Amino acid sequence: MNDTSITIRMNSETKVKAQELFTSLGLDMSTAINMFLNEAIEFQGIPFVIRKYRSEADRAFADTQMMNTDMLA
Repeated sequence: MNDTSITIRMNSETKVKAQELFTSLGLDMSTAINMFLNEAIEFQGIPFVIRKYRSEADRAFADTQMMNTDMLA
């Protein structure tokens, strides 16, 4: 399969923070983005939850639920 290129725009601070994170995980930006895209294809959607919260209380409750779920894994 032939490789191809894409161009994306992002906040420069986000890019730096992402590069630092991925480097600490032994990844480069291309590999990390490819991992995300492959997971999206496998999952047939965004491979994480996207929510719109009505209030900060809803957000806090969801964060608590997510932490509890992570502790069980």
